[in-house]
Amino acid sequence: MHTPLQSKPKIAFDTNMLLTIGQLKIDVFFEVEKKFGKEIMLAIPKQVLEELEGFKTSNEKMKKDIKIALEEIKRHKVEKMQVEAGNADNALEKMAKQGFYVASNDAVLRKRIKGFGGKVIYLRQSRFLEIE
Repeated sequence: MHTPLQSKPKIAFDTNMLLTIGQLKIDVFFEVEKKFGKEIMLAIPKQVLEELEGFKTSNEKMKKDIKIALEEIKRHKVEKMQVEAGNADNALEKMAKQGFYVASNDAVLRKRIKGFGGKVIYLRQSRFLEIE
């Protein structure tokens, strides 16, 4: 997929993709490594982190999934990025325009990103990561 002359792939994660780690017991970071190899950059915009933190206080059911997601972010040394954007979707769209693959299950966001030629990764059949 990538030649040695190209820079390593950069993948940005949306909140909903991170929550699948606990909800569906899928290690999305491991699955991304299987697709791209270990020489990748994993990132999340600060807006996604803020969304996760916000859900932690407002949604009792999601607390465990959020805790798992935050632990995995730390364990996989996911880079937290400062992106000038009003919300998580806009930040991810901006990152896609900078060459990031965006890992998201949000159909609307995926369509927006694909609309300008960006690359998205999504979960198919609640098990497999697909790249568009």
